[in-house]
Amino acid sequence: MTADIHSGSAVRIRELRVPQTYVLDDAPNSIRQPLILDCLYDVDPGESGFVLKWLLNDQPVYQWIPGSKAYPISIFRGRVDTKYEASSLPESKHRAVAVIKPTWNMTGDYTCSVQTFQSQDKKSAHLQIVVPDKDFDLTYRCCDQNYFVVECSTLKVFPEPSLTLTVDDMLVDSGTERKRKKENGLYESILTWRVPREHLEPPVTFNCALTIPGTNYTARRETIYYAGETTSSVDALLPRPLRNLLFFTIFINHLLRELQLV
Repeated sequence: MTADIHSGSAVRIRELRVPQTYVLDDAPNSIRQPLILDCLYDVDPGESGFVLKWLLNDQPVYQWIPGSKAYPISIFRGRVDTKYEASSLPESKHRAVAVIKPTWNMTGDYTCSVQTFQSQDKKSAHLQIVVPDKDFDLTYRCCDQNYFVVECSTLKVFPEPSLTLTVDDMLVDSGTERKRKKENGLYESILTWRVPREHLEPPVTFNCALTIPGTNYTARRETIYYAGETTSSVDALLPRPLRNLLFFTIFINHLLRELQLV
């Protein structure tokens, strides 16, 4: 959603390009794409004294005057590619901001402000930075006082996440979720579900989904409980094809044991 503010008539913002969500991916060998904030505008002939500014939550973070260098300010200082060019036209060369080192605390309302001595225009949009969790895990153990315990946990994520657990594709609504915000601004959330052992008939598939409200970000973990196992036997962080192969191998071994062929 964007908000427009117009004053005068000779300088106008045609389009504001601010992504709704930007995911900070620090995976090994990953090439992070810069965060691009762009502002397309028209300036009528006869206008003078043009200045472009970007603001984050009403605080200046970038300024450019045609004929001058781009000038990152405050939280953007040292984190912007000042040589980035959005256009070959002199009057719009550095209108866009290429943030090469975004951080989670760059979430907020971004405003592009263009003005001349004669008129001005503004347009705003919200950006949500997402820090995906590298420690997102799904485990189970059996049997604690004849109870089966499933735990889904995420330890370093931003913003505040939501965890949901399904058992054989049925949503669990009786789990207990504990959340806290750490000193570094990231969130920890642990969802625990306890169920009497006799209520489960193996094999049972557990699936946990991590979502960020207000964004389209989703991550999932899955594990399967087979008869005779007391803890998670397969690392939920393995690639899905390998997990599926291991699950199938475990299932066949259990089946062969039941048939007394091994």
